[in-house]
Amino acid sequence: MNILAIDTATEACSAAFLREDGQVFAEFEMAPRQHTRLLPKMMAAVLAGARCPRSSITHCAFSNGPGAFTGVRIAAATAQGIAIALKIPLLPISTLAALAQVSLDEQGGHSTMVALDARMGEVYWAIYHRDVDGIACLRGQERLNKIDEVVVDDMPENGAGHGWLVGRSTWPASKPINIAPDLLPDAKALLKLAVKVGEPVDVDKISINYLRNQVAKKSRKA
Repeated sequence: MNILAIDTATEACSAAFLREDGQVFAEFEMAPRQHTRLLPKMMAAVLAGARCPRSSITHCAFSNGPGAFTGVRIAAATAQGIAIALKIPLLPISTLAALAQVSLDEQGGHSTMVALDARMGEVYWAIYHRDVDGIACLRGQERLNKIDEVVVDDMPENGAGHGWLVGRSTWPASKPINIAPDLLPDAKALLKLAVKVGEPVDVDKISINYLRNQVAKKSRKA
């Protein structure tokens, strides 16, 4: 398979390409509100690095939320366009799963609690553990809560994501935890998840994982 992966669900923008021989080519940049401009350039760059034409893409993976409303929509619309043009399946991957994979790869350990700022004093969060292949696997379910509503019975070893900076003093802390608030999801993590656990979906059957009913409020920034 030749898989293109894209992520624009947070302040970071990234693209990665897995060539059929196993080589990975990736671009990543912290670029708030610049995703629309940067993503096409990044996709072109990873394909050029791999010396593969756009027509060689067999699957397109993308982060389907939760995350910034506009950012998630950019990745979804771009992936849909590629899928329609090339007649290929999509591999939607949770943004929190991608962040968890980054956390497990960079922080080590066997478990992580990932959290992204959802605005209005809320966080998107979930706990993931590492399976025998090193892949992030969800424990329980992904949630959207006010900080004081977050309940964790068994705190994992690590924490990642800027959600940890929201009302940090009120976060549950039953034991010491190694927190990396600067970690964000990226397309390389999406690739790893797409290969191991991704389920191909036809372009007309994809859905976005918003975790909230009201996704667009004037007080929110994309």
